[in-house]
Parts: sequence; structure tokens; C-alpha cells
Amino acid sequence: MSNCFTPNTIYAALYRRMDSRYHWAMILAEGPENGYKLHATNIPDPAEWHYEREVYSIDNERKPLVLMAKIGCVPADMSIAEAESILGEIPMETPQPDSPHPFTCRIWFREGIRRLSAAGLMQCVSVNALEYELVDIADDHSNLVALGLRPWKLHEEIRSVH
Repeated sequence: MSNCFTPNTIYAALYRRMDSRYHWAMILAEGPENGYKLHATNIPDPAEWHYEREVYSIDNERKPLVLMAKIGCVPADMSIAEAESILGEIPMETPQPDSPHPFTCRIWFREGIRRLSAAGLMQCVSVNALEYELVDIADDHSNLVALGLRPWKLHEEIRSVH
């Protein structure tokens, strides 16, 4: 599944979890085969959330990826590192718009969408609408991905972002 990324594009990545929910991450594509996976994680300590930036290649993906969806672009006058720094500055705590929900990777993702929108890297009509749309698409594929009957899906048309 190499050559699937559009360089300088931001992707939402949803991974199947054992509890039928999703792990939320963003992929910043640097080239057609590689980029950076950015996310909040509490591994190895479930009590401690931290930001993680990993070199990413879809060919080396070992986690149960269900959906990858184009959600934004890094403009020509901005580096991938500058775009990544916007997400790296998100505190590991629930922001006011998501209160009273406890902090999770989903809350981090939602705040990332707000910050990327504020920086002009995407136009998100509604964070709630985007979340519901991504979950709806992922739910259509999750069980078949888990059973190995269908590969993850690259989705390029998301109504909630421009």
C-alpha cells in the first residue's frame, strides 16, 4: 500500500481498540510513502498521557488501522516541523470546549483540529461533525478490518473539512 500519501497533507488516522472504540492520531505526510504519526498516548502508563511523534510509514503499520482520511494541507510556506509544533504544544488536559470529558487521545485530536483550523491548515465546520463523520466511516469498516477481510480505508472526501 505504498505511495498512498499526498505530500504535505494532514490525515486523521483511526485505529481499532479492543473495546470497540478508536485510538485517534494524525499523520503529517512528508512524502508519498512516509511522514509522522502524531498523537496522545498513555502507553506504557495508563495514568500518564504524553505527546508522541513517530516516524511513520504505512508499509510498516502494525496496529489495526481502520481509516485514514485527508483533513488538511500544510501550505507551501510552512514546513512539516512548523505544522507539527502546533500539535506538539497541546497540553495533556481537557480543554474548556470538551469539558467535563476526561482527557484521551480523542480529546487531544479534537483540540488539534481546533488549533490547525485556527492556523489556517484546514477549515473545520464543526469538530463534533468531523468526529461523527469519521466514526461513521470507520464503523463501516472496523469489524471487517479486525477479521482481516478488508484493508483499512483511505478516505479523501470529508464533508466536515475544507
